[in-house]
Amino acid sequence: MSLTINSVAMPEPKQGGVVTTREKVWSADTGRLTDGDMYGTLVAIKTKVAISWPPLTWAQVKLIEAAVSDIDTPWSTMTYTDMTGEEKTLTVYFGTPTYTSYSWADGIQYVTDCSVDGIEK
Repeated sequence: MSLTINSVAMPEPKQGGVVTTREKVWSADTGRLTDGDMYGTLVAIKTKVAISWPPLTWAQVKLIEAAVSDIDTPWSTMTYTDMTGEEKTLTVYFGTPTYTSYSWADGIQYVTDCSVDGIEK
């Protein structure tokens, strides 16, 4: 699995750590009729990629954080291997990343449960 953000290689996601969702976007006038039938127009299908990593070092977390939390770059280019095995490139924004600090053993702290969503523009 390859994953780059703005052409920078990211740490490899954990096994099962890339979940792709194809979101249907409907027109603003979409709704329900009195009999319950839906009306509206499907205007786009956008991709959301939920990424999670195995335990990481501080240096790896800094690399991810720099890529997904840059206030000066709200839109990023993300290239990844999708659910069909093809390499895809999307323009995305990133949701809120999460990090869990784990283990201060031997003076080295690892970060577990690192995850973020890339949402197609």
